[in-house]
Amino acid sequence: MGVLKNYKFSIILLAGVLVGGIAGTILGERSSVLQPFADVFLNLVFCIIVPLVFVSIASSIASMTNLKKLGKILGIFFMVIVVTGLITAVLALISGLIFNPALNSHVTFGEAVQADNNSLDLVRLFTVSDFVELLSLKNMMALIVFAILFGISVSSIGEIGEPVVKLLNSLSAVLNKIVSIIMYYAPVGIACYFATLIGKVGNQVVWSVARASIIYSVFCILFFILFSILASYYGGGTTGLKRFWKNIWLPLTTAMGTCSSTACIPVNRLAAKDMGIPDEISDIIIPLGASVHKNGVVSVQMIKIVFLFGILNITMGPTDMVTAIIVALISGIIVGTIPSGGFIGEMFICTAFGFPMEAVPILVIMGTITDPFCTMVNVTGDTAISMVIARIIEGKNWVKNKIGNLTQA
Repeated sequence: MGVLKNYKFSIILLAGVLVGGIAGTILGERSSVLQPFADVFLNLVFCIIVPLVFVSIASSIASMTNLKKLGKILGIFFMVIVVTGLITAVLALISGLIFNPALNSHVTFGEAVQADNNSLDLVRLFTVSDFVELLSLKNMMALIVFAILFGISVSSIGEIGEPVVKLLNSLSAVLNKIVSIIMYYAPVGIACYFATLIGKVGNQVVWSVARASIIYSVFCILFFILFSILASYYGGGTTGLKRFWKNIWLPLTTAMGTCSSTACIPVNRLAAKDMGIPDEISDIIIPLGASVHKNGVVSVQMIKIVFLFGILNITMGPTDMVTAIIVALISGIIVGTIPSGGFIGEMFICTAFGFPMEAVPILVIMGTITDPFCTMVNVTGDTAISMVIARIIEGKNWVKNKIGNLTQA
């Protein structure tokens, strides 16, 4: 019953897709009368994105008070995030190109894709020339950079910045509440969107989403097994490998049952302790990893990008692939850690490539279907890289020193 309760919203959202699909099939082009109801939902979501991104990132960084003391651990942690994220993105890209999640399904949206938006301009991607431009969805990465700088600045001034930290935390709570209120309307908005979409293009997109979701779910299972074996063996040798697989199941099942990386922090820390990972490492990496180390998100974003290129009938060139890897890696850091919290990532995909915003609900549905597998990869990856970091910080014999006589386990 607890798992069913955790999946309640996802079930309702998927029911909205089903109802919308049936309505669109029956009504055909007449389903366009439902478009305003879909637009209300999309507009509400788009309006909350900019303040939500800034406040959530700035408040998280501003609350960190021991960055100097923890500099070595954090430095290694972020290096691991980049390396493992890049590997994950490349593997997901290769999988998407081989198995083609779109499978010849093509969708035409009202807003054309601008070909020149696909070029990789790092200066324009990370910076803007005017503060006002930060408030545009078209400059999401520049907003993130500014939020990081703002958070670091607040944290570095100590006691003087505490009122700002409290303000940011309060604003974060308010914005999260707004999102939760908007999500009450999500099943209606999604149902109306799919009704108008299927009424316009037919039901081929539904089968394409299902195919892409299956491809991604299989990828997650294989990735979880391979990554966990390699990381735990490198981090702790044979003993680390055994202890990882002995203790990972509670975080794994909790991840799939809650679809929330944040909700798994308590059980993941408990698993890390049972694995023998030093507290000074796991107490930092597990909570921080829940927010910014999400290889499940990296891989699903890559599959979504390949999927959109397919249904929009656009050839994915080398420059697009490089951009896709960067977008997927950054998405693994910026997207939310609660169920159905990936709106920021979907927006980032569309703005980075110039895809029409009408594609966002399709990506949301795909994310909802694959969320259990995505969260599983996110959560289990945190304990795995904790073992890797423990070896780098404590030395290759950290398991023997920490566990001692448990090496026979």
